[in-house]
Amino acid sequence: MPFLLLAVYFHYYMYYKLSNTSDRERLERSFGAFFKHPKLYRPEVVINGHNESNLPIITSNEPSSINLGIWGILPEFYKDDWAKFQSLTNTLTIDERHIQGDLWYKESLEKRRCLILVTGYFTTFLKDGVTYPYHIGLKSGGPFCLAGIYNVLEDGFITFSLVVGRSSRYIRKFQNLVDCMPIAITENLIDFWLDQTVSLEEIQYFLSKPSEQKLHADPIAKEIFGQNISYDSMLERYEYEDLPTDE
Repeated sequence: MPFLLLAVYFHYYMYYKLSNTSDRERLERSFGAFFKHPKLYRPEVVINGHNESNLPIITSNEPSSINLGIWGILPEFYKDDWAKFQSLTNTLTIDERHIQGDLWYKESLEKRRCLILVTGYFTTFLKDGVTYPYHIGLKSGGPFCLAGIYNVLEDGFITFSLVVGRSSRYIRKFQNLVDCMPIAITENLIDFWLDQTVSLEEIQYFLSKPSEQKLHADPIAKEIFGQNISYDSMLERYEYEDLPTDE
């Protein structure tokens, strides 16, 4: 596969999978919010956005509650099938550098922002023609939050998208196929991100210069490249020779 096509492929691949292995009580303690439907939440080692997956999110409209949102944002008044819209455009990730003009999701960035609660995401390093996966998360394994935007459909379901931006110097140590990464919202900026009175200009400036979350990278087994493979030990550190490390 030519390098340009490989880069495009991994742009879509890498941030179509997230991880949240935290239990419900820890999520609630960490973010000072409570699940609206606690019995529906299940930790997942690998969450594949192509499968109409649910993740815990905190929305700007309900900052004291944790909702379950469908990963893959739809227009507010969309009435057709979820999978059909996903086949027409990338709705799992929105690059902050491409939010220009009157694109349909710009209003969501201005009025409907959310925190996506995770324990990690995945990235890839290319070395000598071979790709190696990394899991990125807190060293403690605890939950943290990523920037997102959302819409509420007429039936009450919440759909959301992950906001990505330019890769940090740290992430570039473990990712050399694309220049983007999820934007982490540090604890001191949670209220800012959810504040509906903050202007679009302030939000766009923040996204262009986000505060860095102190994260930890571990190489993991290549089974993560499989479309629907998930098992409990998948996130354990896997030793490869001569790869960048976080030591």
